[in-house]
Order: sequence, then structure tokens, then C-alpha cells
Amino acid sequence: MSDMRGSLSASVGWGYVLAIVLMLFIFLILLPDAEGPSPWDAVAFQKGVLEMFANFRILDELADLSVVKVADVGKGLLKVDLDLVGVSNRKFGWAPFLLAIMLVTIALFLRGIRQRLLCSHYKIPTSVNGQVSTYFFGRGINLFFPFGPGDLGTAQALKQNGASEKAATKVVYYNRIFEVIGITSILGAGFIYLGWKGAVEPFLWTVLIFAAVVTLTRPLGLSNREIKRYNLPARIWDAFNGKALVQAVKEIRQDPKLLAGLTMLSTLTLAIEIVGYWCIKQAFSSPMDDYILMKDLAFVHFAIVIAVANIARIIPYTFASFGVYELISVFMFRIFGEGYLSATTVTLLDSLLINTLTFVFFVVAAYLYKTPSILETWRNFVDMSAARIREGTIQTSIPGVADVSRTGSGSNE
Repeated sequence: MSDMRGSLSASVGWGYVLAIVLMLFIFLILLPDAEGPSPWDAVAFQKGVLEMFANFRILDELADLSVVKVADVGKGLLKVDLDLVGVSNRKFGWAPFLLAIMLVTIALFLRGIRQRLLCSHYKIPTSVNGQVSTYFFGRGINLFFPFGPGDLGTAQALKQNGASEKAATKVVYYNRIFEVIGITSILGAGFIYLGWKGAVEPFLWTVLIFAAVVTLTRPLGLSNREIKRYNLPARIWDAFNGKALVQAVKEIRQDPKLLAGLTMLSTLTLAIEIVGYWCIKQAFSSPMDDYILMKDLAFVHFAIVIAVANIARIIPYTFASFGVYELISVFMFRIFGEGYLSATTVTLLDSLLINTLTFVFFVVAAYLYKTPSILETWRNFVDMSAARIREGTIQTSIPGVADVSRTGSGSNE
């Protein structure tokens, strides 16, 4: 038992460490790509970081805090050129910024509504507000803990509101499946639009990037000797719980109306979110001054990048998919010809937008509605993980949710 707890602790610890390592890799290795002679060059690093701060429009604030000094004026540690101050002071696009907030908010609520529709389909007797709030409660927990314990939190919250364990678990798992279906739909449409020649390279890089990320991860509770590090297809299959996913899709296909309706809703949801991310990119650009982030990037390419990066949220090895989401997004932008600096800027804007809104809705849901204790949810998650690892019945990160369709019954027991 102690060895099992040790393996669980090692996995969870690595989930936090991996997030930090990946972000350091982006900032210390990729970001200084600027025009410097080496990513390790101090001048290139300083230039890249300051350009990103300029893109974020915060150089004046950093000067006030004595973090930077402008043209040798002030007490800051880093010297900022006047041209970067000019970039930082360019006109901010409040209209696209507010539109971005509105669109991503709508996308989040549509995901909650999708869960509500699943609850209705499986006859879960609870209020609309309660069903939607449980989604935000679970999503919010995933902001703080790796391996997606929020799914268990959502299932427990649904049970508190009158759902059976079987129905609650099935709803949570199927909600995730339709997220995958929506991502697949967007990617398929994007690759078809690009055509065979245009789609081959980004598709191959998509596969290679995920293979690399999965190689760095440590499945929950498994010791190093149990991890099939060199069997990448098997590891990717396990990461997405492929067997359960296939069985669940077969079951959903038995209700064509539900499948068609929620597929369209999932595709629309992700499309709205992508437009929201495009808007926040435009907000931090300045068309009046001809300063536009990723000016030559086609919207289809942008949509493919966001869709691929969103797959990282399906395998939550880190808290809020922190580091994994950003790394995949940066590399995908690079594949379409964008620099690491602009890619990092846009990626961080996207992450800040959706994670901030998720946190706000999580706080509201936890305050206004009956939800389980956050720490109690985490303890239950760890206990259930330990039990399933001991029984040898789980290879994925989501105990009680990942097993929903293994028997076709929807039960997690």
C-alpha cells in the first residue's frame, strides 16, 4: 500500500513539475528565438522577453514597479528601448477584447448546456442551474490539480443533486467524448480545406508533438517499470482510454438524434471559442498603427492550432493542462510559419482568457450552489485511484469516469 501511495505521489508531483518544466522550456529556450545568435544568449533572451511584455501592453506598469527602466531612466533591472515602449503604448482594441470575453463565455456555457442535455437524456432529476453549475465546479477543480479530478467532482456534485452514480458518471464521461468529437470535426474540416498537400505536414507534426508530450508524462500511479515508454501507440491509446472511447461511441450511435445534435453543438462550441481567441489576438494588435500579431496567418491555420492544442485538455496530466497546452500551441503556430515570440504571446493570451473565466464561474458555482468540498473531492480521487490501481482495473487518469464504458453498462464499479 505504501508503494502504491508513493507511486501516486510521484505521479502527482511530476504533474506539477512537468508543467513548470515545459513553461521554462518555452520562456528560456523557445521565446528568445527573436533574432539572437543563440537561445542561450543573454541579449537575445532579454530582447525576446521585453518584446513579449510590449505585446502585452504592460511596460509602463513594469517601469512603475521598477522592474524595467526606459532608456536608462529609472531603477529597473532591464533596459527597455523607446521603440518597445511605443509598441506597448499602441492603441488597445477594446471592442475585440470585449467580444473575445463574450464569445469564450458563450463557449463555456454551451459546454455546460451540453452536460445539461446529457443529464436530461439520462433522466437525472435536478435543476438546470444545478446541472450547469456542476460542470463549472469540476472544470474549476482541474485548474489546481493534475489528472482531471474535476470530472469526479462533477459526478459527485450531480449525485448530491439527485443523480445515480451510474448516470452521473456516464454524463461526465460522455460530455468529454463529445468534446473530442467537436475537436475532431474542426480538425477534419480544416484539413479538408487545406487539401492533401497542405494537410499532410501539419497532421504529421500533430502526431509527433503528441507522441513527444505523452513520452514526457507519467500515468497516474504507475511506476517507471510499468510505463511503456517506447511503445508510443500504446501510450497514446492508454492516454485517451481508447478502448472505453470506442465502446462509448458505439453506445452513443444507438441514439442518432443525440449523436447528431450534440456533435453539432460541440463543433459550434469550439468554433465560437476559436473566434474568441482570434478576437483577443486582434485586441492586443493595433490595426490603426499597422501592428498586428500574426498578420499573415490564415484563420483556418489558426483554427487548426487551437483545435490541436485543445486535445491537450482531454489528457490533463498537469493542472489546467498548464505547460502542455502552451507547448503544443506554440509548436503548431511555428509549423504554420509564425515565430516563437508571437506564438507564445498569443498562446498565453488564450490561456489567460479561458482560465480566468473558468475560475470566475467556478467561484460563482461553488458559492451559489451545493457542491462537494474541493479537498474532499481530491482525497476521494486519490483513494479511488489507489483502489483501481491495486485492482489493476485502470490505466488512465480519471478514476470512476474513465471506466464508464469499459463494460458498456456505464457503471464505475
